[in-house]
Amino acid sequence: MIIKGAMVCDANGEQRGDVRIEKGKIVAVERSIMPKSGEEVLGADNLILLPGAIDLNTRVSNSILSKENLLKLSCKAALGGISQAVLIPDCKPTSSSELGLELLHALKDEFKAQILGISDAVNVENPKSLNELAILHKKGAKGIFAKSNIDGNLLRRACEFALMFDVPMFFSCEDESLSANGVMNDGELSSRLGLPAIPTLSETKEVAQMSEVARFMGIKAVFLALATERSVEIIEEVKNIHLKSISKTKTPHLFLQTSIHHLMLTENLCNHYNTAAKIKPPLKSESTRTKLLKRVKRGEIELITSLQSAKSQAQKDLAFEEAAFGIDMIECFVPMCYTLFVKNERMNLSELSKILSLNPARALGFSEKGLIAEGYDADLILIDPKETCVMDNPDSPYNDWIFYGVVKEMFVEGKQCLGFYTHS
Repeated sequence: MIIKGAMVCDANGEQRGDVRIEKGKIVAVERSIMPKSGEEVLGADNLILLPGAIDLNTRVSNSILSKENLLKLSCKAALGGISQAVLIPDCKPTSSSELGLELLHALKDEFKAQILGISDAVNVENPKSLNELAILHKKGAKGIFAKSNIDGNLLRRACEFALMFDVPMFFSCEDESLSANGVMNDGELSSRLGLPAIPTLSETKEVAQMSEVARFMGIKAVFLALATERSVEIIEEVKNIHLKSISKTKTPHLFLQTSIHHLMLTENLCNHYNTAAKIKPPLKSESTRTKLLKRVKRGEIELITSLQSAKSQAQKDLAFEEAAFGIDMIECFVPMCYTLFVKNERMNLSELSKILSLNPARALGFSEKGLIAEGYDADLILIDPKETCVMDNPDSPYNDWIFYGVVKEMFVEGKQCLGFYTHS
């Protein structure tokens, strides 16, 4: 198959040209490729071809693991331009089991976007013991998930397994005793609404602890959904200490992630007790949003997530304190990122592609994903930079928002997933 006439963009640059795909791989990227006899050609004039986005922080609907929910997540992710999505294992039943990982593997051919499993560091049934990490790794787990309140010895042993298998640790940083029953950001608005708040300290103190563990152990670590500038500063300090260190025997690779929502929305949406804006980490002030956005543009925050965690209307249509945390916007992920970064912030497409594709591929250790180059997997998306979609959902915090860069087609290992485009 040839994708012809698109603006081909990845982290290495932009050029108008053609891409040939054979057996799920990119075999040629050239200014013009002549089709072979009988070869399929997809005309992509006026469209942009990007590597598929990779989201390292998604959850199934209502946190219930089932075939139906997995397929729904996969379909929504594909519509949003995501080719690979990591499933956080804190669902019921957990995906961090042999059965859970076997289910993901069994559904591989039915998935549009691929759903990737990771191991929980601790055994869900016996939280005081380490999970069967070696067995789960053999079953296809792509990393190890740990909450920051994990027992120190179990954390050390989990990090040793991560080093042995050369997979990342995924850290969820929250002091749950400080967060307690908090439901929104700690500030003037929470006081005015009379709602219990989540202090910034509940994140930053845990980030400090886990970044020191990552530095000491020399592991690759993804810090999930950071929402405060101080957290970024702490990890940057750890990185700078390592750069100045004489000893290079243990080289930590720390990846900072924030959600697209913390870059587009603020806590003001929680006004009038709007449960659509109740997410975790909680939305922050306009000042924090602006500071986080600057950190992304400077390359200090390397990863963006949809923070997908769909909740049923029955779980959202409650009093604010009782409503569930969660947001369901993954099907608009790439258009949201394109609108914010390219249209509004004037980021170039190469920089966007690095954040959405190359950086998460490197975090996962995927050496053949994240770029449009010969020998790489044909995980690709076509977007129309001029086509818009209007969010028409009163229950969404983005109701009436306009997004550019609609996803027209997606390919995973060369397989056309959405079927919106036909071959010529």
